[in-house]
Amino acid sequence: MGYPAKPASSVLYVSELDRSVAFYRDLFGCEVTLRSAEAALLLAAEGFQLYIIERGKRAQRHPSGLGYHLLMWATDNLQDLKALTQSLQETGGYVNTHTAGDVTFVEGRDPDGLRVVIAHPDPAQQPRSVFDSHLFA
Repeated sequence: MGYPAKPASSVLYVSELDRSVAFYRDLFGCEVTLRSAEAALLLAAEGFQLYIIERGKRAQRHPSGLGYHLLMWATDNLQDLKALTQSLQETGGYVNTHTAGDVTFVEGRDPDGLRVVIAHPDPAQQPRSVFDSHLFA
């Protein structure tokens, strides 16, 4: 028997704090709620917290292949999905758009090349019925 809990936060290590804060603030409308020289706490829709911590340009990614693989976002509005896609295209971060199980996924990259996926509709509107093979890439 589990206890009721929901995901509340994610921690993201980046090479340049200002560049990454601007990306997530501008693309997803996150609000910067705390800031120091090497870290920022962004608040996204519905209270999700994104901790962004600068590790420098020489920081290496963990080679094990384990752990969080990407940040996935969802929108319940098709117009918002189109606007997010356009924003990714304008920043040069757009990778592709594909559909699996009646869900459209837009994939992009943040300034450090980390995968960002935006899904429509959100899981509350359209429960997932199949695995999207692109998530395993």
